Amino acid sequence: MSTTTPAVYVGTYHKYNCGSIFGQWFDLTDFDDKDEFQEACRALHANEADPEFMYQDWEGIPSNFASETSVDWDFIDAYKRAKEAGRDAAFIAWADYCGECDYDAFDDAYLGEAESEEAFAQQHVEDCGLLNDLPESLRGYFDYEAYGRDLFMDSYVLLDGYVFSR
Repeated sequence: MSTTTPAVYVGTYHKYNCGSIFGQWFDLTDFDDKDEFQEACRALHANEADPEFMYQDWEGIPSNFASETSVDWDFIDAYKRAKEAGRDAAFIAWADYCGECDYDAFDDAYLGEAESEEAFAQQHVEDCGLLNDLPESLRGYFDYEAYGRDLFMDSYVLLDGYVFSR
């Protein structure tokens, strides 16, 4: 699954109130920190003495981490770490679901990918050796669908093909 890099379209309230939506899209991963981003916004709107930035649109950022007036840079920093680890899509799904943007909490909760609850249950049973003591002839009677449903009732969550512990 591919993701959209976190980006915002930055205009100003003054321009908007005067009937203009002039601004620019900024890829937030291009900046080392919030101050560097703010500096680029000030340079774009240098024709205003004290520009009040308006984030008119955003993408690649769950709504609880961006608004018309702010972007949560903890989310951007955590996203960058997830991207480096090749798990940016999983991170976005998790952050959107739980409302957190702590990369370490995400990393602790992340268990991998699965096509379904049943597929995860089957892999979980194999990895844990839960049926190792049963004769091979009886293992085919195990109900992976029901076991998966039970696992995901309170221990795990499946989001966009990614499994997380609760």
